[in-house]
Amino acid sequence: MSRKLTFLAVLLLAAACTPPLVTTSPTERVQIGFYSVTPQAEWNRATMSRTEAWTVDGYALQALRFLDVADGRTLSGEADPDGKVPVFRKSMLPNEIQEFIVETLAAGGWANIKPAGLQPARFGDLPGFRFSYTMVSEDGLDYSGVVLGTVKDDTLHLIMYSGTSLHYFPKHAQDVEKVFASIRT
Repeated sequence: MSRKLTFLAVLLLAAACTPPLVTTSPTERVQIGFYSVTPQAEWNRATMSRTEAWTVDGYALQALRFLDVADGRTLSGEADPDGKVPVFRKSMLPNEIQEFIVETLAAGGWANIKPAGLQPARFGDLPGFRFSYTMVSEDGLDYSGVVLGTVKDDTLHLIMYSGTSLHYFPKHAQDVEKVFASIRT
């Protein structure tokens, strides 16, 4: 359980560095790096340099994450000199990026990770990819997720939404699809 929580802390923002949460407006555009989105709902929003995380019900229940991963960096944006965590390479194809994400989740303590439905998708005006996945936490709770991404200027840009499969993932899935559709690059 502690390995999973450590991994979530890295992905969801280190508590010591997290600014106060800001609540988004459902109708105002929010700038995320080189693109912007319309939230569609009131999300609690926390931001760090390369990562932003939004939640309505709490990060352990469901979260929408915006990540930028430079060439040679891990999903958390850090370098991995020990080679224990997968790193992104700008030459990766969508199926390799999917494997990179699955391997990173597995390294974080998630089990039974099953990606599905890898397909081309638009990321605003840019070509990208998307896929869904399911996984199980160390304490046996089922989660579902969806990833939308693109590579621009040698950087992987991801929007990852995940939540408990039973209630919280489907509760906000329609809003997340509208966020995906609202991307402007």
